[in-house]
Amino acid sequence: MNNLKGKSAILYRRVSTTDQKLFGNSLNAQQGSLKEFCIKNSMTVVKEFQEDYSAKDFDRPVANKMLHYAKKNKTKIDYLLITSWDRFSRNTFEALRVIEELKKLNITVNSIDSWVDYDDPAQIMIQLMYLGMPEVDNKVRSQKVKIGMRQGLKEGRWNVKQPVGYIKGKDELGKPLMQLDPIKAPLIKKLFESFAVGLYSQNELRNMSDFKILKLSKSNLSRVLKNIVYTGKIIVPAFKEETEQIVQGLHKSIIDENTFNKVQYQLGLKSRYKHKPKKQNETLYLRGHLKCTKCGGNLTGSGSKSKTGSKHYYYHCNPRKGCNERFKIKDAHIELINLLQGLKPPDEVCDLFEMILEEHYKSSKESKYTQIKATKESINRVEERQQKLLEKLLDQVISDEIYKLHNANLNKALLEKRQELENLNDYQKDLSEHIKYGLILMQNFDIFFEQANVSVKSKLISSIFEEKIEFDGVKYRTPIFKEGFGFIYRKTNELEGVKNKKGDNLSNVSRLVQKAGLEPARALLPIGF
Repeated sequence: MNNLKGKSAILYRRVSTTDQKLFGNSLNAQQGSLKEFCIKNSMTVVKEFQEDYSAKDFDRPVANKMLHYAKKNKTKIDYLLITSWDRFSRNTFEALRVIEELKKLNITVNSIDSWVDYDDPAQIMIQLMYLGMPEVDNKVRSQKVKIGMRQGLKEGRWNVKQPVGYIKGKDELGKPLMQLDPIKAPLIKKLFESFAVGLYSQNELRNMSDFKILKLSKSNLSRVLKNIVYTGKIIVPAFKEETEQIVQGLHKSIIDENTFNKVQYQLGLKSRYKHKPKKQNETLYLRGHLKCTKCGGNLTGSGSKSKTGSKHYYYHCNPRKGCNERFKIKDAHIELINLLQGLKPPDEVCDLFEMILEEHYKSSKESKYTQIKATKESINRVEERQQKLLEKLLDQVISDEIYKLHNANLNKALLEKRQELENLNDYQKDLSEHIKYGLILMQNFDIFFEQANVSVKSKLISSIFEEKIEFDGVKYRTPIFKEGFGFIYRKTNELEGVKNKKGDNLSNVSRLVQKAGLEPARALLPIGF
């Protein structure tokens, strides 16, 4: 520490938080010590720097300004002085890098409390100790915090930022315990229930007016739908020798476990069957559902202005194909409503059909009862494999890593099978309600269709028709129906024939039915078919 007289220095002082800066005395104490040292050793203070920032690295606003200043004024500076090495850095390698960088500028970094004589090789080890101790201290404290937070999670106490739908709160003992957000929690519940139905994509839900207040981005929505915390449970991450585990949380749940599992099932389905979303237009809602009667290509739609300036819309074929198929959207829309009205079965037939349809689904060889039995057997097989896998782990036949990998795959398969079983059970329990709802919807299908938005219209058309429908400008050609519709209208026609033979007065039932030979093998869709 000899020969400091006449040397110039820049002073750097630091605290970790803004609270320390505003309410503590550390900065003042550091400033007093540094200035007293310079006065005592007849040193000139060129400039002073201070900040409240973590020292885990040198990506600090004031530290960067200080280094920039040192480079510009290197001929005027001999030393960079600090009170202690932990004020300079808590990262050994970063500190050594900056010390070396300043050394090349002929600027020496030193601490007034733990002075290092750079001319003495033996003190290099001492300096490494000075620099290493703050880093070790940081890591020890960080590990203690992680262990404490992990223990809190094990006890069921969520101790990180609250997910959407929850707000900060405390329990009766004054400990942190997140509470339900009175505004957003019901919306999160509705969000899960809507997605669980399987009719909407994540993007469609995100853009619905009901959920705008949640302000969810695409990635945030995906994370929300996968977050088990909404069921009242908490995931405790793996740590050292401990594997990941799920515990019951102390907070209130927003959704039940069944709804959560349905959402995971839908997420799995949608990830396997991704498709490019179609651009939908309220005016041209049949675009993408029409087939050209002349060339067999897909029809599109567009508007064109007349000489008077009015805009008229048409469905038409691609002109580059040389096909001149073209007709007004009004004609296609009106005739579609007529077609839907013609699909209405009479009340008398509906009563009979309700009993026959229920009996058919219960007695069919491919019935849900058979599927339930098969699904239960699949679940048992997966559980047996899990048990065997665990036995191999306990017998040390396989490593912990191999066990985790295969067990995760088995858990995923088990979740899908259990959800499949839940769906089948729900179907059997609510079969009568599904059939009644479906028949009521069929009797009022045209009204429901006209009042629906373009997205629902598109889903309804896709649920009814197996292929694209063909309109020749006057009427629709006999369409090919989806499996469920084909069965329904074949049976309603048969029932009407039986009634007519007995002399009953029945309204005419639509003859637009699919060819015989179809047997339904799946549950009614959420819309009733």
